[in-house]
Amino acid sequence: MTAKEYLSRIQRSRYMMEKHAERIEELYHVATGLKAIVYDADRVQTSPENQMENVFAMIDAEAHKYAKARIRYEKEVRKRMDQIGKLDNVLYIKVLTLRYIDGLRWEEIACQIGYSFRHVTRIHGEALAAFTAMYKDVLLCPRQ
Repeated sequence: MTAKEYLSRIQRSRYMMEKHAERIEELYHVATGLKAIVYDADRVQTSPENQMENVFAMIDAEAHKYAKARIRYEKEVRKRMDQIGKLDNVLYIKVLTLRYIDGLRWEEIACQIGYSFRHVTRIHGEALAAFTAMYKDVLLCPRQ
């Protein structure tokens, strides 16, 4: 695995966490649109399904998934921050942090650190090479 792939895992974790949050929001919108069961209407042999109960059960399940995804994301961020922070060059730390932890685009990074787009991508390449040299054992066996 390359350093870029390894560091990009944070973005995947962030994406999964955001998807769970969006799903929870969608389910809340569904829940607010549901009507309560009317029991004094015409009698039917089968009991009506309680849709609201089902939706809130789905919200609860999705909230658990979100909590797990958030914990996983936060652990990954802390681990990557510690690893990036051990690099010798402050500029490398800043570029890798802005790119992978903060998720900024190249243009935004260039504006923040005051370098051209092209120079930032060059620094990024050097930073990835330094990261690879320092953590080649982690990149060979990323599950550690």
